[in-house]
Amino acid sequence: MRDIFVSHAVADRHLAEMVVDLLVDAIGVPPRSIFCSSLPGYGVPLTHDFNVDMRDQIQEPKLVILLMTPSYMDSAFCLMEVGATWVKSLTPLPIVVPPVAFSEVTRTLGLRQGWEITNAEMLQAVRKTVLEVVSIEGHDNDHFDRKRRRWEKELPEALGRMPSSPKVERGEFDRIENENRARASDIAKLTSVNRELGRQLSALQKLRPVALVVESEPRTAEDLSHFLDQQGFLVGGVARTEQDAVDLAARLKPDLITAEIVLADGSSGLGAANRIVSFSDASVIFITAYPEKLLSGPKPEPTHLVVKPYDLQTLATIVKQSYDRTLSERASRDRQKPQG
Repeated sequence: MRDIFVSHAVADRHLAEMVVDLLVDAIGVPPRSIFCSSLPGYGVPLTHDFNVDMRDQIQEPKLVILLMTPSYMDSAFCLMEVGATWVKSLTPLPIVVPPVAFSEVTRTLGLRQGWEITNAEMLQAVRKTVLEVVSIEGHDNDHFDRKRRRWEKELPEALGRMPSSPKVERGEFDRIENENRARASDIAKLTSVNRELGRQLSALQKLRPVALVVESEPRTAEDLSHFLDQQGFLVGGVARTEQDAVDLAARLKPDLITAEIVLADGSSGLGAANRIVSFSDASVIFITAYPEKLLSGPKPEPTHLVVKPYDLQTLATIVKQSYDRTLSERASRDRQKPQG
């Protein structure tokens, strides 16, 4: 049976080792008087049953050091050791490790005095308590002071390595839960609004053809949107990059697309058009300051080209011809569908 039982969480092994070193090196407790389950030479010998040895060692130690960290308070096994200390009326030395509060000592052990581990002024009182309870002479003051300074220097780094508790205070849990409920409510409202906008868009699509503007220059995009609206189109969106154009086209299913070839991020309106026509029958009109780039690779057929700066009357004619061609091709496909 050992004189001192160091009760600690496995996750705090490095801190328990510092406490044992403080007892042995600074205070002068003989190593054979200390039981610390996670340290070689201080814990359960090989071939022994861990649970049996732990139970035997906590029967009648002269002092139980309780290393009360967040991990300790989360451990059912550690709290069993606290309960055994209380039930058997053993002498406890609670070491409170922030953020654990002294209220945890009162809640588990009653009105016991403890040591807040960062309070260096109490180290002398800890030494005195250990020497009196274990009934040994220990090291002299000069030796203790040298080792104490080392302890104070190494403690901050050891505390920084402690794992935090996965638990949160009830108030914090309730706050997060309320925020999640509020977000879920907002998402539900936005989903409902999105559905309604989708229904409205579908209704408008039945009344007016839909256009997509692919243009990185805001003023030009605004002018084209206004122009297309006057021509009877519903402008479903404006894309500034190739990927935006493809994504919008997949959602909007436009009847007409106007596209600049050089876009905001250096991507290609020509590339966007080639990708879109693979899943859409929208007619594409390139309205561009870089007409020569149409010669650099594959392009949709037929290709409609308007060079900037453009004449509105000419553009109106090309828009009408392009859309009429789309309607004609759709009608032809419908006539070719099997009747049944």
